[in-house]
Amino acid sequence: LSKMDGSAQAAELAEGTQKILARLETDVEHYARLRLASAVLAQAIERYREKHQDPVLRKANDLFGRLTCGFFEGIRAEFDDQGTPVLVGVRPGGKEMVGVKGMSDGTIDQLYLALRLASLETYLDSNEPMPFIVDDILIKFDNDRATAALQLMAELSRKTQVIFFTHHRHLVALAEANVDSSVMFKHTVGV
Repeated sequence: LSKMDGSAQAAELAEGTQKILARLETDVEHYARLRLASAVLAQAIERYREKHQDPVLRKANDLFGRLTCGFFEGIRAEFDDQGTPVLVGVRPGGKEMVGVKGMSDGTIDQLYLALRLASLETYLDSNEPMPFIVDDILIKFDNDRATAALQLMAELSRKTQVIFFTHHRHLVALAEANVDSSVMFKHTVGV
């Protein structure tokens, strides 16, 4: 009761509160519009990216899915927290993305091989053939993924020479058992 002195302070505070509420209402509405616009823009960017995707990335997308035996359906270019473009693996259904840091060493090797094969195929589309030479690239692949890689290299061998070095006899057996017999394999077993 002692603070009730008949001053206008309570009315001024109430008026200030109403002004803050009015500004807050405007700010919330503005924020909601910006979030909605951001979501619409993100969808438009995704549609544009899918439509105009780089030919190498488009080919690597398919190859990565095949190399991982469907464990990933492909790859996508995304942006990290700092806005830097990065590649991520896309799980089947397209809802889960896995960054390189979340992939096993073998899956990272499969991603690299997919990019390398896609780059070479894109190059071969408009240039003279050049040999594709690799040395023990399947060390971290399980048998299913090694078979998929051998089959992809066999397909590539229809466009250019593929030379694959390995000292793992089981990979030769996998190739002989799973690769089209029209692809010629020469192997030597060295000491």
